[in-house]
Amino acid sequence: MAENIVLAAIDLQHDESDRNVAEEALALARNHEAELHLVFVVPDQNIGYVQAYIPAEMKAEVEKDARADLDAFGTSLGGGGTKIQTHVLRGIVYEEIVKLSDRIKADIVVIGAHKPGFMDFFLGPNSARVARHAECSVMIVRPGRNG
Repeated sequence: MAENIVLAAIDLQHDESDRNVAEEALALARNHEAELHLVFVVPDQNIGYVQAYIPAEMKAEVEKDARADLDAFGTSLGGGGTKIQTHVLRGIVYEEIVKLSDRIKADIVVIGAHKPGFMDFFLGPNSARVARHAECSVMIVRPGRNG
């Protein structure tokens, strides 16, 4: 039988809302005897010109620190028998989440949402873009709504 997979998109800069997203995802994983995958995407600037000025060593250090932080975050959840894997990716946030969900054949993506700002009405936040483009179901967790 194929493994059930829950993918939770985590933004390490928003600890409290990330905790809500992760706890919702962990509850889903437990209830469906699924594996939990946590992903953090280091956002790249869309402007290639800017990227050329960021040293490769600095990019590698950011990814190393992000991996350590995400691993610690995953450990702090106390999976209680639920297998937890972590992924640190670099790129355009919603695109990388959708690509990973396809690659690991996620059954559902759990992602947080924030109150939209003015620019979100033109561009759309990552949660809306993931919901539009993902092949699987998407659960959007609002801040402070669980428990």
